[in-house]
Amino acid sequence: MDLVYTSVVLLPKFLDKDSGFLVNDQVKIVVEVDALQDIPVETEKTEENDCVLLKEGSSIMESIDVNGFHVFPSQVGYVGRLFEKHPDIAVDFRAKNQHVRHACMSSLLGLIQTLCKSLQELSNEDLIEADIALKYVKDAGFKVDWLEKNLEQVKEKKLKELSSLAMLQETEEKTLRLKRKFEELDALAEEQKKELSATRTSLTFDDVV
Repeated sequence: MDLVYTSVVLLPKFLDKDSGFLVNDQVKIVVEVDALQDIPVETEKTEENDCVLLKEGSSIMESIDVNGFHVFPSQVGYVGRLFEKHPDIAVDFRAKNQHVRHACMSSLLGLIQTLCKSLQELSNEDLIEADIALKYVKDAGFKVDWLEKNLEQVKEKKLKELSSLAMLQETEEKTLRLKRKFEELDALAEEQKKELSATRTSLTFDDVV
């Protein structure tokens, strides 16, 4: 049986008392199962662009076959470049169901897109989800050692960014304190100048007599 994880609840969120999952340190899991009748699905394939139209009832979903994976037209270029740079990426891929293959490929593309984010946009939660997605695509059979290395590099850069940001904030706080101290000293110097000026004032004739 091919399994697809449509959503994942992270452990910290699951254990958080305010999340609502745990009540009195207990969790109740309710499973709802729908039994569906198999409906024949028609497929049409054109020779021009290797396009597959999946027809079910009145809905039509268009996908294009790229190296055995049916993907959306918007994904074709990315998937093509992926196989061009890593031709052995799917040699150990086991799933045969096209819906599962599409879901796994979409997860892989989503993971790559996450790593393309700027460090400012990339959150720690994004990196946690990236680890989960990486395990998912590896378990599915994708050979992604190169992607794992890139993920580790991004995580290291994120840690360095956070460290640099903390040092920058500390420096800015010190600078602000020094500016305030300078302003205080500058004001004190002005008062001392006034006192000095008053001290140097010569006596007038009337002051003397």
